Amino acid sequence: MKKDLYALTVCSSFAAAHRLREYRGNCERLHGHNWRVEATVESPELDGRGMALDFRTMKGALHDVLSRMDHKYLNEIPPFDAENPSSENIARHIFEEMEGKIPPPARLARVTVWESEDARAEYSRRG
Repeated sequence: MKKDLYALTVCSSFAAAHRLREYRGNCERLHGHNWRVEATVESPELDGRGMALDFRTMKGALHDVLSRMDHKYLNEIPPFDAENPSSENIARHIFEEMEGKIPPPARLARVTVWESEDARAEYSRRG
């Protein structure tokens, strides 16, 4: 049985510095990125307006999370004061912070973090 599913994606960005602990290479030294972040929401249905979710809701939720990391040294802010601020961990952190801001029946499906034009990490939850 085929189920319909709508997917909406918003993009934003933030700039921050970090260093990867226990990394043998240039990234162990302090450096920065202009990260591009994509957040995708999925919904099995549309509301009375014909919308799965207002893009404004998605953009606001993403902005709330990214504003706490923008122009910061990530290694000094939780949770990255204890765990490596890798693109993978950043994607998971954004997902976890944003997830509760998405009203049902829509759900946050994935967060993709681009640290450069040709390198990205994606986080999603199964089920």
